[in-house]
Amino acid sequence: MDFTETLKKLVELQATDSGLDELERLKKKFHQEAAALEATVHGLKGRIQEEKKALEDLVKQRKGLEIEAGAMESKISKYLGQQNEVKSNEQFAALKQEIEKSREEKAKAEERVLEFLFKEDEQKARTQKLNQDLAQAEKKTIEGKNDILQKVSDCDKAAQEKKGERQKQLAGLPEDFAQGYEQLRNSGKKIAVAEAREDHTCSGCHMNIPPQILNEVRKGIALQRCTCGRYLYIKD
Repeated sequence: MDFTETLKKLVELQATDSGLDELERLKKKFHQEAAALEATVHGLKGRIQEEKKALEDLVKQRKGLEIEAGAMESKISKYLGQQNEVKSNEQFAALKQEIEKSREEKAKAEERVLEFLFKEDEQKARTQKLNQDLAQAEKKTIEGKNDILQKVSDCDKAAQEKKGERQKQLAGLPEDFAQGYEQLRNSGKKIAVAEAREDHTCSGCHMNIPPQILNEVRKGIALQRCTCGRYLYIKD
């Protein structure tokens, strides 16, 4: 058996699988980017709803103050009408005091109405800005997702080609080595064929390679495996 040729095929198969793993990583990254775009839109919609609710609360409070100011105006008109009916200076003075008090309360309510109108304008401006941000985010999301879908499609196409190549490479290996390789991959070892580094460590598990195994890898007499199970090779 030509172990050198078999090892070369295993390394090539490993490269193909690494390419497939990278394509899967890219697809996951693209999907995360799409999710981030959608999350931005969702977040802006939530903020807009919060700002609208805040505006509704401001309007409700302002209308309450307007009702309060209107009630003070009615009370003032009532007291002014009663001034012509009083028969003593004491009653007239008391009415005058109530009128002044009502006018002060009305002025305070009207002042607060103006404050709330100003706050409403600010709130409307914030909501308008958020709506503009939302429109831009939705446009960016549509464009971004279209671009991402194309990238994912390209990854799927490349993966399909690599899977076809992989089948040919796997079929070209001796059955026992093909099975051993697949067992390593299925057990979670993305790197099934590891480099024996110059520092005498395995590039897969990063542990020291026993000297005897390392010597046989260098001689290329037979395919050797690290204690972690990975096939070992020395890079040219």
